[in-house]
Amino acid sequence: MDIQNHYYGHSAVLAAYAGLSRPRHIAGLLQHGWTATSPVAAHFADFPTVGAAAGGRRPSRRLLVWSHRSRAWDPAAEDRPTTAVGAPVLYLERLLHQQGWARSDTLGPVFVPFHGTRLVRVTGAHADLARQVAKVDGPSTVCLHHEDLTDPEITSAWADAGHRLVTAGRRDDPHFLLRIMHLAGNASRLSSNRLSTAVLYAAALGTPAAVWGDPLNFGAQGADALAMLREHWPEFHTTDPEDGSRPGTGAADADAAATALARAELGGDALLEPDALRAALGWTGAPKPGPALQYYAASPLAKAAMVLGLTKRSEAATQAMSAGSFSPWLWLRNPLAALPRPLPKGLPTPVTTEEALTRP
Repeated sequence: MDIQNHYYGHSAVLAAYAGLSRPRHIAGLLQHGWTATSPVAAHFADFPTVGAAAGGRRPSRRLLVWSHRSRAWDPAAEDRPTTAVGAPVLYLERLLHQQGWARSDTLGPVFVPFHGTRLVRVTGAHADLARQVAKVDGPSTVCLHHEDLTDPEITSAWADAGHRLVTAGRRDDPHFLLRIMHLAGNASRLSSNRLSTAVLYAAALGTPAAVWGDPLNFGAQGADALAMLREHWPEFHTTDPEDGSRPGTGAADADAAATALARAELGGDALLEPDALRAALGWTGAPKPGPALQYYAASPLAKAAMVLGLTKRSEAATQAMSAGSFSPWLWLRNPLAALPRPLPKGLPTPVTTEEALTRP
């Protein structure tokens, strides 16, 4: 019912797994990334009534989260029920395994710098971080956010340090997750300077994954937010980036612990079989008009009401969505970004990882 349901190729992957040729409108909201806070606050704040029961009836639109086992939040503490369905990347893994795919080290080291958004930019010494990565891992494949590719200071910092630059594309590209899978599944190690979705993906696939380096600056986020990440998820944070060691354990044991944790965070125990997944997404039977009307009309109006102050987000949701620096003016600078677009196409058959990564 909202464009976020189709971010990063998630709906295309779910459609392929469910046996559909292309995505449909989802009857509810789908979590679109790993978050260190509640996905209800971070991703679903614009729609405070979705998922809420009315008159004792089961809601027709669900809040679909990746996991109920994440350390980031307690589903029982939310004011609306959520349904755990597992992360789309784990469904893509299943599809690829069915076709004989296996993880490899062919790409060598991969680094994914923490990125901002069109609303909140990441700032800091990219050149210093790029040189540190070159010193620790050697020339690496560096996956930049597509908006960072428009910043010559950022691209030159990484290219001048000897790295190969790629991007997974725009968030509305249905092949986005295929490209991330190619990186995460074929890296000898995937690293980032902040704990993020890509690190979880790599660890879940069995790829050594680690967080190290200058975390850079993100909005109004301070040292407390970084300390919280390290405290809650120490398995991903290295004490020595060169050998990948974590507190109190060797590298091999650390990788195994990180894999187990990542699969829990991504909902490895919540994955559904195709029939059950179609039911959870509202994809059984013929397509219904309700989700389409919500997608093209109700969703944009609900977001506009938030921007204009006609409805309010909770304080927790505001902080979770914008690192404490939210302002409606930021959204008004990009008034077309939240408008619905035609649904994405389906994935190619058979499904393969996208090796032709977009390069600057």
